[in-house]
Amino acid sequence: MALVLSAGVVPLSCRAGDGGSVDPPTDERDGPTPGAVPTIAGGVELGELDPATVFVGAELSFGSPLPSEQAAADALVNGAEIRAAVARRVHTTSDGRHLADVVVLVLDGTQIFDDAVLGAFIEGAVAAAGGGDVAETTLAGAPVVRSIDSAGRAALGFREANLLVLVTSASAADAELVATRQLEARARGEAGTPSPVTPVVAVPVDAVFVAVPTVAFAPIPPPEEEPSPVAPAVPAMLGVSGRYGVVGGERRTVVWALATDPGTYASAEALDPVMRDLAAARAEGTAATPVEIGGRVVHSSTNAPGRPSAHVFRHGNLVLVVEGVHPDQVDAVSSAWIAALGPT
Repeated sequence: MALVLSAGVVPLSCRAGDGGSVDPPTDERDGPTPGAVPTIAGGVELGELDPATVFVGAELSFGSPLPSEQAAADALVNGAEIRAAVARRVHTTSDGRHLADVVVLVLDGTQIFDDAVLGAFIEGAVAAAGGGDVAETTLAGAPVVRSIDSAGRAALGFREANLLVLVTSASAADAELVATRQLEARARGEAGTPSPVTPVVAVPVDAVFVAVPTVAFAPIPPPEEEPSPVAPAVPAMLGVSGRYGVVGGERRTVVWALATDPGTYASAEALDPVMRDLAAARAEGTAATPVEIGGRVVHSSTNAPGRPSAHVFRHGNLVLVVEGVHPDQVDAVSSAWIAALGPT
């Protein structure tokens, strides 16, 4: 999401200064510039809240964004009206479904001239996030600005103190559900916590070996028939299942599904360091780098061809591993598998 929120909204001459006028600009040749307008004092008292305050709602969980999503939020920080931006992915706590995305902008009221400018600022932010016309509505008794584009993608915006909350979703109903539950929770005096939590849902270990157009998952023969690859392991593992990733009739990778204990790893964030360390361990100690593939974070440890490389990512409570000595095949199998699995 790329928004331009300040240009043209708050003229420089209307931003708050030190409470008085300033000397008019001068021209070295002609003296004072004719028609110069001194700064007009302004500013809106907004109060101060921590962004995590609004990460709250019944049966909602606010998890880590993708790196690209937080980077897009960071790009909105302009050092004037917007002091900080924090992104979260919103999931249901029951089944872990990804409902919406939330970006909280921390506003600096001293840089916003008056309430009219603030209102225009909010409408502009929602219009940019939603891509459609803006309209005012009420949710849970609070004023909300809404924008829905021609494809049905929606953005909702509401403000509490110095926080402008932008909720976006491919579904207008889901965006409204998230915003409503946030507002209801805040009306009850509830507040969120700084740490993101992405729920982990149990998935049968063999359920991830789905049909993939470019890869065949072939069973690993029993050890009495041929030597078997050594299976990976992580703490609190409940089971493991492996396959050969066959591409073009050849075994090019080995793929594994490791079932982890949801009681030990109650969130995806708790599994992240385990997956990072596992990727390095399966690639001769090469440090893992997080990369985005198909809307997921993959811990990638890549070596030169002929040496082991590994990709590790999550699906529910399962830790999935793709490894082999051909890094291009590890990349290709990972990408195809993620696409076939669909949203986590």
